[in-house]
Amino acid sequence: MNYRYNTLSSDFITQDSNETRLGFYVQDEWKLAKPVTLVTGVRYDLDTFIHPTASPRVALIYNPNEDHTFRLSGSVAYRPPTLFQKNVALLISSNPPLPPTPSLLVAGAAPPPEEIISYEAEYQGWYLKHRLRARATVFFNHISDLMTSESISPTLVTTHNDPGSADIYGTEIGVEFLVTKWLSALANYSYQSIHQMFTGRVQRAGPHNKFNIGLRGDWDNGFTAEAIYHYYGSATYPPGGSSTSLAQAGLISLPNSTVGSYNLLNLRGAYKFWQQKSEAGYLRDAEVALSVFNALNDKHQEYPLGETIGSRVMGWLTVRY
Repeated sequence: MNYRYNTLSSDFITQDSNETRLGFYVQDEWKLAKPVTLVTGVRYDLDTFIHPTASPRVALIYNPNEDHTFRLSGSVAYRPPTLFQKNVALLISSNPPLPPTPSLLVAGAAPPPEEIISYEAEYQGWYLKHRLRARATVFFNHISDLMTSESISPTLVTTHNDPGSADIYGTEIGVEFLVTKWLSALANYSYQSIHQMFTGRVQRAGPHNKFNIGLRGDWDNGFTAEAIYHYYGSATYPPGGSSTSLAQAGLISLPNSTVGSYNLLNLRGAYKFWQQKSEAGYLRDAEVALSVFNALNDKHQEYPLGETIGSRVMGWLTVRY
């Protein structure tokens, strides 16, 4: 079980607010047959602002032998409103050069919690005397009741649940390979597609395609090195409600909502120049390292309103004693 007591105080709220969360969780496993295991669990949550919720999950695991595993799973989860979304009454006064247009975000009845229903099917297998591991997953997520704020008058904003929903499905495949004693490699690819009826700022977005390729070397003389290449496909993000309102008033211009694809090559080299076994049995060590983020300097944005990201070089000295 878990218990949490949250409080919020700020110059931007009319009064201090608090919230109590109490949760219970139980899980069990059944060996239905020698290769088949059923794992079930349920979480029961009590929250100040919402009715009690039960979040079940179930997984069926099939192991035809020790090197191969198949898994089917499903789950339901909820997110209650935050203290800000429920209790805050916020007076927002715009600063020059904007005209003074105060808006009042008022607390009302708590909206129902956000909900996600998830399904997954996964395979994992070991090959070449456990030097190669392969994984493949397909997934489906249904998201509903996302919370958003809406202007109901020029000066009044309320929080409520968006009436739409989103279906997100996709797949991920990956391999990890021990090439030699000192060299390992990895590669994975993921695809996702989003179909939604959400409106405004709660709309979901993200790239359809992503993949990663990496190499890592680890030598007995203390040197390590790794290179990981990431590719992110383009994505179109809906403009936020505030940006849209300012653009309609002619105060700003909306940025291009499409973020183009970009590449990341991250490099790291390190040398462990000291090791000592402690009396307690663990190792003390010291390492100096150099890392390069975005070594190709592919300048890009991760979000239309985000900063342009370039390369970055950092040095590290790590001592564990």
